[in-house]
Amino acid sequence: MTTGARVRGTLGLLGAGVLLVGLTACGSSGSAGSGATSAGSSSAAASSAPASVSGSASGSASASESARTTRSDLDGKSFVATEVTGSHTIVPDSTITIAFEGGSLSANAGCNTMVGRYTLVGGKLTAPALASTMMACLGDLGDQDTWLAAFLSSGPTYTLDGDTLTLTNGTDTVVFGPAPSGAQALAATGWKVTDVVSITNQANVTSAVDPSLSAWMRFQGEEVAFNNSCNVGGGPVQIGDDTLTFGALRSTLIFCDGASGQLEQTMSTVLQGETTYSITTGGGIKYLRIMSTDGTAGLGLMADDTVGQDAFPSGSAPATATSG
Repeated sequence: MTTGARVRGTLGLLGAGVLLVGLTACGSSGSAGSGATSAGSSSAAASSAPASVSGSASGSASASESARTTRSDLDGKSFVATEVTGSHTIVPDSTITIAFEGGSLSANAGCNTMVGRYTLVGGKLTAPALASTMMACLGDLGDQDTWLAAFLSSGPTYTLDGDTLTLTNGTDTVVFGPAPSGAQALAATGWKVTDVVSITNQANVTSAVDPSLSAWMRFQGEEVAFNNSCNVGGGPVQIGDDTLTFGALRSTLIFCDGASGQLEQTMSTVLQGETTYSITTGGGIKYLRIMSTDGTAGLGLMADDTVGQDAFPSGSAPATATSG
């Protein structure tokens, strides 16, 4: 990101207190607090995938079609579940979404977001090491989180027919359609940064943002304003159905270090060039995920209309955005 003077360093430490544990479940028995983080272990329960899915018409009918689908066919696309059959029923007023970018996927079942590398091998989608936020999700949403984590780690077979993605593991089948998105959804509210994502070949880590920091983004027309908890700024952005293309962004030039400086570096890494985004809704919460061009870094933001309310005081983005 161009800030007018400097972008300090590359994506650095994501802050202290990152906990690396296996992604197993985040149900109603999970501990409260959004400060915890997790990264998946390669020992995810792939053994739960059946040896054959011949009992599933969706799985068996498309072995050859699945073989022809590559990561490039999914790259940059976001989907929302339109139908779930089998052992699970979608929780009312919640959404299940999945998005793909640069060899990584992010998924959300209405509460926590799971992010990590995936492969398409032998007609199966394999995502054995997903990192997850650790918000306490009680009741049905917690159960849905647990179910989705297990489903994705089971190595489901996949088919892609136009904009329809179908995943099945022989027990459950999920049909996804294109996720709703666009400028109107982004501009309807402010977005508070709640977590950051770092994805490498060695680990996938999702870290909650220090609650003492206040970082946010606002969209209006073809402009974006932001506060990265250190500096404020703004500039041009082109909004597509699932992409955000940032132009040269302006910024104030305060020097910050520590947690504030680290968050500034991460936002600078993500808000450059063409990125992908998805919006999910569940449990009365709207969540925005933005992934960097190369899919190695990301931002999680929660809809919050109280942030950045004076970002566009005159109806258009100022040369340097004001803080809110």
